[in-house]
Amino acid sequence: MKTKPNKAMLLMSSYPPRECGLATFTNDVVNFVNLVFGDSLPIEVCALQNHKNQFEYPSEVKYILNVTSIDEYRHLAEKINNRDDIGMICIEHEFGLFGGEYGNYLLSFLLALNKPIATVFHTVLPGPNDKLKKVVQAIIDLSNKIVVLTNKSQEILIRDYGCRESKTMLIPHGTHMVLLNQKEDLKKEFNFSDKIVLSTFGLISENKNIETVLYALPEIIAKHPEVVYLVVGKTHPEVLKKDGENYRNMLIEITRKLQLENNVFFVNEFLELKQL
Repeated sequence: MKTKPNKAMLLMSSYPPRECGLATFTNDVVNFVNLVFGDSLPIEVCALQNHKNQFEYPSEVKYILNVTSIDEYRHLAEKINNRDDIGMICIEHEFGLFGGEYGNYLLSFLLALNKPIATVFHTVLPGPNDKLKKVVQAIIDLSNKIVVLTNKSQEILIRDYGCRESKTMLIPHGTHMVLLNQKEDLKKEFNFSDKIVLSTFGLISENKNIETVLYALPEIIAKHPEVVYLVVGKTHPEVLKKDGENYRNMLIEITRKLQLENNVFFVNEFLELKQL
């Protein structure tokens, strides 16, 4: 007697080889779901990109969505609806990933989809204007479950967007483990022995608010001169197209004005996970 194969979960996100923090995050999710659940929870990916035929993807990527074409969202939903072997959709959500105002093209996909939907909000913005609030509330209404990564995000969703607490689930972001002895060896390798190392990593854009750390550093360094701050990551490709290196140059100028050159280091690269 043959048993029915388990239904798959489809992850919608940016995905390697696209250089994007969320792509790395989603790749980690795929790897660890496979490690923990194996064949009992098949997992597929719908890769988000801004143009057609942009990347060569690995085998788990079954769909590619050109996020700038609103028609493609509906067509994709129809394809997924026709598959009985997909049990749910998990959307890794960042506003900049989807087309339209505040990424509202995503709503056409959600409206057309006839599958259970979990949406993971990687960014939750407090004090929304009316347009932003309507988009987020629509995503909440059209999702079966909302996942947040921090207590504060959950609090904002409930307070500013009227989301029911019972509809949310808090799953902390997490990171890769680095053993204590490895940290000390790495500090020695990069000449940071006896330093307290702070770091920002990922693609650089204004929403990182790196300047907030820079303005706080003089007071911190006055008490703890051993503190160093690493700003790791190249400028986000979409930001680079639109504004060039304006934001990075502003950060470098703030560093110079505050005389932080001996404590702040910029690494203008998108590092592979092992390097990071």
